[in-house]
Amino acid sequence: MESSHTSSPDNDVCTNAIETEILRLLSRDAQRQDLISLLDQVRAMPPTPKRAQQIASLEIGIALKERFEQHQLRERGLLALIETAQDLTAITDLDQVLQAIVQRARKLVGCDVGYLSIYDPQRGDFYVRATDGAFSEKFRQIRIGRDVGICGFVARNRTPYTSADYEFDERFVHTRHVDTAVIDENIKSILGVPLLAGGQVIGVLFVGDRYVRSYIAWEMSILSTLAAHASVAIGNARLFEQAQLALQQASAANALLTRQTNDARVAAEAHEQLTALVARGGELRDICLMVAERLEGHVAACDEAESTICDSGGQQAFAALANGSGKMPDWVSDSLHAALDESRRSGRSSLAFSNPGHVCRVCAVVGGSGLLGGLVIHTPVELNEMSVRIFERSATVAGVVLLLRERREFSILSDTPVVVRGLLHRPQAELKKLALQAAALGLELAQPVNLLQLRHQKLGVDHIIKQLRRNAGLSGVLLDQVGVSLVALANPAAMASFQTALSRYLNEVSGCYWGVVSDTVASPSDLPDAFQASVRNLELCIKLGRQSVMLGERDLSLYSALFAHASKDHLDGLLRSSLHALYQPGDARSMELARTLLAYLDHGYNARLASGMMHIHINTFRQRLESIDMALGDWRAAGRALDIHMALRLWRLREGWAPADAAVE
Repeated sequence: MESSHTSSPDNDVCTNAIETEILRLLSRDAQRQDLISLLDQVRAMPPTPKRAQQIASLEIGIALKERFEQHQLRERGLLALIETAQDLTAITDLDQVLQAIVQRARKLVGCDVGYLSIYDPQRGDFYVRATDGAFSEKFRQIRIGRDVGICGFVARNRTPYTSADYEFDERFVHTRHVDTAVIDENIKSILGVPLLAGGQVIGVLFVGDRYVRSYIAWEMSILSTLAAHASVAIGNARLFEQAQLALQQASAANALLTRQTNDARVAAEAHEQLTALVARGGELRDICLMVAERLEGHVAACDEAESTICDSGGQQAFAALANGSGKMPDWVSDSLHAALDESRRSGRSSLAFSNPGHVCRVCAVVGGSGLLGGLVIHTPVELNEMSVRIFERSATVAGVVLLLRERREFSILSDTPVVVRGLLHRPQAELKKLALQAAALGLELAQPVNLLQLRHQKLGVDHIIKQLRRNAGLSGVLLDQVGVSLVALANPAAMASFQTALSRYLNEVSGCYWGVVSDTVASPSDLPDAFQASVRNLELCIKLGRQSVMLGERDLSLYSALFAHASKDHLDGLLRSSLHALYQPGDARSMELARTLLAYLDHGYNARLASGMMHIHINTFRQRLESIDMALGDWRAAGRALDIHMALRLWRLREGWAPADAAVE
């Protein structure tokens, strides 16, 4: 009689049917609730040997559905931004543009109400200019000053504000007529972001819900970007109105009007080109190239740490400043830093410096969470007003690209630590699941794996990982911070490429480092042991004082096991007790004799072969052996020879001697 745990054909058929139903629901984009209902049905079924597998399959399907929904939310956000930017290329009616922005803000965040309040400079207050989803007439007629309400808070501080429960929020000053209108509309939660133009708040964009809720950082960020587009729309619409008014005035204004119209057309074309560039999936370098060509300058993009990410190519802009030294003067870096800070505070681009034939302007790239980086342009002459606007709009579009890059990096960084730590620590997580996750990140656990561990004297692990991801690609390499060290996992071919990129990066930055690379690990189940060995090897490397070098496991493993708890002084004492007078660190003669003896021992006491390896005459080699005999006495005894051999290898490891050639002709 078969065991009750043996799966029957009926169970297998049922399991296949469940998995087929999961795929069918996912393929037709069914609701998450449909999958949950199916899960409840399976859990309600009588226990079977395959029910746990069916439940696991359904839970994976639900997780996939949630991830699809997150990607769809981000995609809708980008499409809404692109559609809004395209509207700005043909401004004819300000109210229609603002209404479209409010509608898309409401749709994007998924809120009950969206509205836009504009500042009235004549009356010194804000009034509701556009709404979507609002039914109360009182709400549409709200006017509020700069010193009260959420609107006033946002206007004074030029920063987003969120209230999960408006009626009971005491962080801002309430007024009766505004509270009455909000209650009449039955709004419970509100998120507001400022509209900035020329450093001034010209309005506030709001979304609200008729229930108590909190707003996440992504919603604040995307709404802030929409607000930036709204401020551009208002500014351009006012320019258009001024141009229309100028057409009705005296003929003396015709020349100015023509110039403004042409500039507006050029700006619209530039913005349309930028929008199309982002819609096609363009990157920061594409933006730099486009702006450089249109404004006839050299454009570079930097991150929040002011490190250059990419540029439009060509170094003519820097040749005169470097004066042939290849290095920028300190005053240039200081000027760029001050201009970036001023641009961040003002919301507009800032002039870094202006020399004859070389003008530099900087515009901060700001997202909802703060400074993302900046755009820097070098031109022979100062940009005119419309060119400055094109440059600033380019920075806004660059902000969208950087936000998308951050989302991609976050997605990778959120999955990678789970895989790395699951592989390196015992008890290991389910290897089949880890193998699938690792494969999605480019690491094949069915193939051999190498482990690299690095510790830097100055740079944090997060900074190193960010710079490597940005500049080296890291295809098939998993990086994570474990303790205070950087840990990398990769298949052998990918690890070789990564070591090349890592060495190039470490040579470009200041500060020493210590690094070790494991031997090939054949099975993922052996990775925890390989990691512990790597930790011991790295600690030994630090104790030995070998700085700014990447050592292999085979060079360190024996000594790391023997001297795991030894200090630097203990190692020094061991070398002195084993090598006596021969151990003279820094003395060229002693080190030459030590290398000679090590070659002699490594080649089985064969003086002729060892001398050939060292490329010295056999007589010279024998003379050195005589000097060694005088320094060490009777060192050829079997037990002592072994101690001396190990001590010499440890000394070589500590000093980094180049080994003798592997072969001779």
